Amino acid sequence: MNMKKIILLILIFVISSCNYNIPTSIYLNHVIFIDPGHGGKDNGTHYNDIFEDELNLKLANIIYEDIINDGGICYLSRVNDYDLSSMYAKNHKIEDLNNRIKYIDNSKATLFISLHLNYYSSDKVNGLQVFYQKNNEESEKLANIMQNILNKENIKDKKSKIGDYYILNNSNTTGVLIEFGFLSSEYDRKRLLDEKYLKKLSKLIQKGINEYLIKIDKY
Repeated sequence: MNMKKIILLILIFVISSCNYNIPTSIYLNHVIFIDPGHGGKDNGTHYNDIFEDELNLKLANIIYEDIINDGGICYLSRVNDYDLSSMYAKNHKIEDLNNRIKYIDNSKATLFISLHLNYYSSDKVNGLQVFYQKNNEESEKLANIMQNILNKENIKDKKSKIGDYYILNNSNTTGVLIEFGFLSSEYDRKRLLDEKYLKKLSKLIQKGINEYLIKIDKY
């Protein structure tokens, strides 16, 4: 027997001895859209030199990478520090929001997550809050799942709420808006500036997405 045949037999033996599974993904047949709120001249809320739009984008990028690495299809409404309005827009905020909605709905996403930060007059108010679309059972279902998971990082459990937000009220895609902390809270600020914490949040948000997709795929 020549050397080529010996090598071929060895390869056949090794391959047949291995337990190969075809890779599968929870994201099969699903598209996820992540919307980091604000951007450009619209910084959102801020505390000294800590700006909401920058942290929104930072968390969005981490979520995006996690989903892509898990075999999913994910889109972002922005990938840098800008808004989505044109230079000569009469109302930059409304045009920005309308373009976000257009991108979300045109992507045929199964769901979208809009990321924001909160601010309150009292330092004692903190935590993560999930808002859903009014009269949208799927949005409420996603919000309840997400809130229950994110409550692991809350001092006190919160319940998801109806969100009177333009992007929730006008999108045809199932979505939720997550306020993932209060910049007015010293407790939240310390965590939000820790990249390990943002990576932890990404995994929790991804877990919420996964649990929702599993539920809807059963029906």
